[in-house]
Amino acid sequence: MRSGFEKLEKFISKYDRFIISTHQSPDADGIGACIAFNELLNNLNKKSIIINSDPTPDTIKFCDTDNEINVLSEGFKLPEDIEDYAHFVLDTNDYDNIGIIYELMKDRVKDLFIIDHHEGRTEKNEDNFIRADASSTSEIIYSIVKHYNKPLTFKAAQAIYTGIMFDTGSFVYPKTSAETYRIAAHCVELKVKPIKIHEQLYENNSLSSFNLKKKILSTLEVFHDGKLIAMKLTPEMIEETGASFAEGEPTINQPLTVRGVIVSLLVKHDGVGPVKVSMRSKGDYNVAQIALENNGGGHKNAAGYQSKLPFNETYELAIKNLNKLFE
Repeated sequence: MRSGFEKLEKFISKYDRFIISTHQSPDADGIGACIAFNELLNNLNKKSIIINSDPTPDTIKFCDTDNEINVLSEGFKLPEDIEDYAHFVLDTNDYDNIGIIYELMKDRVKDLFIIDHHEGRTEKNEDNFIRADASSTSEIIYSIVKHYNKPLTFKAAQAIYTGIMFDTGSFVYPKTSAETYRIAAHCVELKVKPIKIHEQLYENNSLSSFNLKKKILSTLEVFHDGKLIAMKLTPEMIEETGASFAEGEPTINQPLTVRGVIVSLLVKHDGVGPVKVSMRSKGDYNVAQIALENNGGGHKNAAGYQSKLPFNETYELAIKNLNKLFE
């Protein structure tokens, strides 16, 4: 099997223009990877544009120092010559997980290449760059920059560090490796400030987001003697608080701070599109398998999927699926 670097080199050399996108409801890893990879393509004398379906969360906007990220939902129009571009999709191995941009581009771009670190979908490994052992997509992008022997600017280093910090849960999740720490150290050598990144990601929320979190936590149900906690995020909560959907999503991690809780579930809907299911776990409780069984994906301890069922049916079925972990 060809290495990810070989496949990537072939793809980049084949085309001159690229669109870069990450998944819908983008997070810090997807955004950080896009910014750093866009810089690399520019250094390789390629034309590239970052286009996402959904806005960048306010807590991550500091990474986009040059306003490179274009958002379709904010009125950005695709290039008229879109047929001349190939498409890079970062931080998801599902092409249709990039939001509304998928329908607009899937039959028009020249080609597709995925760079990702999520588990499952092994049939896609052959033609893309997927490393399920990597802590984050940002970590993979760092390795690609080093492979091409290109310099890492402060902007790219800050984006990569932010992505890694977010997807490792501040360097504690299982896929955090010695290499992860070496990359982080290099970013710090390039003047990235860990305390600043932490403050931006975790201490920079709006009051409305705090009220939204309160509403989400008020829905919690406890199962299996406190080992499983389930919660809901509804469009009504978003409207009542004035917070954004993205600001409510991190609440999925809150129950895992409680002693004895092993699995956390958040069923959520922003009022548009399908209902979504997010799952988090500790230890050997594999929520990725449940996600894969429902055409989703993720990691062993952090995974999710989309549901075609109504909200309440999705919620009940998700709990039923998670019950299997405790049998």
